[in-house]
Amino acid sequence: MEDNITYRKSTAQDILRISNQIAVSYKSAYKGLMSDDYLLSLSDDYWVPILQNAASAGNNCLVAENKDRIIGSVVFGKSTMESHVDDTELFAIYLLPDYIRCGVGHKLYTEAEKVMIMQKLPGCVLEVLSENTRAIDFYTSHGFKEIKAFTVEENGMVLRCKTMYKRLMRPLHHQIE
Repeated sequence: MEDNITYRKSTAQDILRISNQIAVSYKSAYKGLMSDDYLLSLSDDYWVPILQNAASAGNNCLVAENKDRIIGSVVFGKSTMESHVDDTELFAIYLLPDYIRCGVGHKLYTEAEKVMIMQKLPGCVLEVLSENTRAIDFYTSHGFKEIKAFTVEENGMVLRCKTMYKRLMRPLHHQIE
């Protein structure tokens, strides 16, 4: 593993490269958890409009790079969940398969959490496939707790999911005098 990994905020010029990185990462992460036909149907530029919409909505995207290759990305911003409108939502965090379990995901997430805390939102919420135990273990190791289980139908698949939450800021306590 190279020691030349850097972490930074993405730019508009990165979008196609990030989409390509997510495509490879997504297909690897969900192999055996989602339909092979669905995964094969996802093109390398599938995430371009999604990333453009996220940027337009004011969401954040941080990338991890090794030399000039984007090896990981995290997208987060103001929550879209009705029950968590005052929180941050972690929309996506993906690493290329060769960079899993070597600290890159941890560093990428901790850099994202620093930004979340600076935004002074009380917590972070995310959704994850129930069968994605590697991701659940990662989130749990970073302080997330399951708060809800649900099922969704997407692209002809029935997916069991979990909502997880982490408090980022302690609530203010007012002393009564």
